Amino acid sequence: MRALPKFTLLMTIAATSLGWAQVRKSIIIRDYNNQVIKNAVVSINDQQQKTDNLGRVQFDLKIEDDYTLQIFADNYRSVLQTYSTVDLIMNSFYLEVDNTVLSDIIVETKDEQKNSNRGIIRAVTVDTKSEVLRPTSLNDMMNKTTGVRVRQGGGLGSETSINLNGFQGNAIRFFKDGIPLNYLGQGYNLSNVPLDVLDKVEVYKGIIPVHLASDALGGAVNLVSSNVQANQLRASAEYGSFNTIRSAVRGHYNFNDHLYAGGEVFYNYSDNDYKINNPDTELVKTHSKVRLFHNRYKHFYANAYVGANNLSWTDKIELGLSYYNIDKQLQNSPTSMAVPYGGIQDKQYSVIPTLRYKKQLFNDKLSIDQFLSYNVVKSQAIDTLKGRYNWLGEFTPRGYRGEGDMPMDADIDMTFFTSRTLIGYKINPSHQLWLNNTYNYTKREGKDPYGRVIQDLNQTVIELPTRYKKNVLAVGLTSQWFGTKLETNAIMKLYNYSSRGLNTASNVDLSARDIHEVSDNAFGWALGLKYKLNEQLNLRFSIEDARRLPGYTELFGDYIFIASNFNLKPEQSVNLNLGIEKEVGNFQYSFNSFFRHTKDIVVLVSGNPPLSVYVNKEKANGYGFEGDLSLKVAKHYKFYGNFTWQSIRYGEFKQAADKWLKGNRVPNIPYFFANVGAEAKFDNVISKQDRLTAYANLNFVREFYIQPIDKSMEPDGFLGLFGKSKGDVKNIVPDQTSLTLGTLYELKKDGISVGVEVRNLLNQDLYDYFKIQKAGRSIYLKLNYKLN
Repeated sequence: MRALPKFTLLMTIAATSLGWAQVRKSIIIRDYNNQVIKNAVVSINDQQQKTDNLGRVQFDLKIEDDYTLQIFADNYRSVLQTYSTVDLIMNSFYLEVDNTVLSDIIVETKDEQKNSNRGIIRAVTVDTKSEVLRPTSLNDMMNKTTGVRVRQGGGLGSETSINLNGFQGNAIRFFKDGIPLNYLGQGYNLSNVPLDVLDKVEVYKGIIPVHLASDALGGAVNLVSSNVQANQLRASAEYGSFNTIRSAVRGHYNFNDHLYAGGEVFYNYSDNDYKINNPDTELVKTHSKVRLFHNRYKHFYANAYVGANNLSWTDKIELGLSYYNIDKQLQNSPTSMAVPYGGIQDKQYSVIPTLRYKKQLFNDKLSIDQFLSYNVVKSQAIDTLKGRYNWLGEFTPRGYRGEGDMPMDADIDMTFFTSRTLIGYKINPSHQLWLNNTYNYTKREGKDPYGRVIQDLNQTVIELPTRYKKNVLAVGLTSQWFGTKLETNAIMKLYNYSSRGLNTASNVDLSARDIHEVSDNAFGWALGLKYKLNEQLNLRFSIEDARRLPGYTELFGDYIFIASNFNLKPEQSVNLNLGIEKEVGNFQYSFNSFFRHTKDIVVLVSGNPPLSVYVNKEKANGYGFEGDLSLKVAKHYKFYGNFTWQSIRYGEFKQAADKWLKGNRVPNIPYFFANVGAEAKFDNVISKQDRLTAYANLNFVREFYIQPIDKSMEPDGFLGLFGKSKGDVKNIVPDQTSLTLGTLYELKKDGISVGVEVRNLLNQDLYDYFKIQKAGRSIYLKLNYKLN
């Protein structure tokens, strides 16, 4: 009988030893000058340490199913990697300089970061990594972020815009890894980029930091590519309603400590043949619903890169080559569904070489970041049918070409050149000086046998070369005062632009007098402050006098549905932002307010059918507020909610015909929208290496108007949140509620997962962009595989 207690004791000790088996892991953190980085925060699972004076940390790690490693350091780009075994964790990491001013960051949605990390890194982050395995689109994910409303006029690949604190469209500038996104045409944007190739999305409200120097009027969105440093291959495939297919492959390989290569490929396809309410006032009597029949979208994108780092003459140099191809059918114009089209197509492709060079000098006091790109986007605009379709897909012949009354068979070349130069100088640990110069050149020319002829030049509109040049020079000083209690960012900007082209909005005969040439200069400035009231509470304030130069699409049009207008003037706006944020344990909240006074606001209006055109409106004033909260319960549950209310209204007008607009809402801008959601995660459901995630999100958008309505016709309820408008129903986009449910099952050790998501579960009528109807209930399935 004595043997039994001894045996039990030995088994207990053995089991305890196995349960607490540990492996010692040492890691060194360096920059690309091979200099160690002190006080970097390194966390692995639930352990966290700071690097010592030699840039080292040491962990005693338990044997677990997987390991999540994160590295954060001031003025460096963060790192997040996952490993299935301890042996795969690298012994040294090299961090890239990140010119983001941490005090400017406003939105934080990263679940992985611990509270102490959040105090160091306030990432302007829509964290794509946390949802990369789900069949979620980037648009839907961003729509869950406070103050952000992504607008998409239809299905996959359709026109996308973003509303951010009262600004929308081109007032919000887009970037890829800090570079203005124009050079990639339509090949890389919110509507077609999968989460698989992104590390995060940075959302800036109000002023933007110097490293994104641009002519943004009210904010910026920076798509940050995946930052995987380890050898890795990731692949996913998704299939869903309306014959939607999305797939992505991304890989990275290190040849040695200096040389690396990688690439990414993704493909999008959808018939987009969902049902809508019949827009035809006669056919609706017999067919209340019709199916879209000419709305297919096909898109392919590939990027390959090769680079070297940590060399004597460069910290990093990378050569990239991208290619994309788009084949898109156009069912209707962007501002109306009244007339269907069955033959109009928009096709384009481009090959895009890029070069990026980074170097730090003088003991890391001086940093240089140079980007160059030159490419030609070749596109086709086709409208040659001799007849028209109705909403039942029935074709009626007629004796002349062109469904849109102006036939076209155009081959168009759009030339882009982009140069971005960023220079930083660290005056001392508390003050950093930045200079950013961004130059963009755009040229359009082509040929079209059916094109409109410029009478006294005897050439078609598209044959006349159209040019646009702009340069934005920004100088900024970021400073920390009283330790890091007060942080400031002061920026000065010089804008310069010139354009030359032909206005085509009129249906009358065109002549050389319709050619307009414009050039101008402007100044702008901005000041941002962050004051740390205590460790959990921050106060933020910013003010700016900003300029936004017209975009090339607004000037050139698209040669199909949008006419050119070279009389456009730059938008001007004085913006103020004030916000407070607090974090206590697993609960955090923020509240922000804003004010805008904008002159010469650029809006898209209906012109001579089927054309639309961008025009300036004299003044608009706006103010609003937004709130956000999130709560994590235990380890497995998270709840969140956010709302935005804004009042964006026209100001004084000089023209008599526009005076009635004073005080009316600027159309096509929702004034209230909100989200509530929850998710739950369960480990070891079937096996010890699995995880099951369930999530739900409810999105609400209050009614808004596609044409201006008199203020007296608006709902009488508090802040317009209750009651109904007394205006014309045709001009009102009604209240919308959309419910999304999803689940994800992961075999973490094997790198395999499967996700299912149902969008618009309640099958509600959803609209956007001039009451263009969106899809009803849809379901999507996504498979993922990752190989380390």
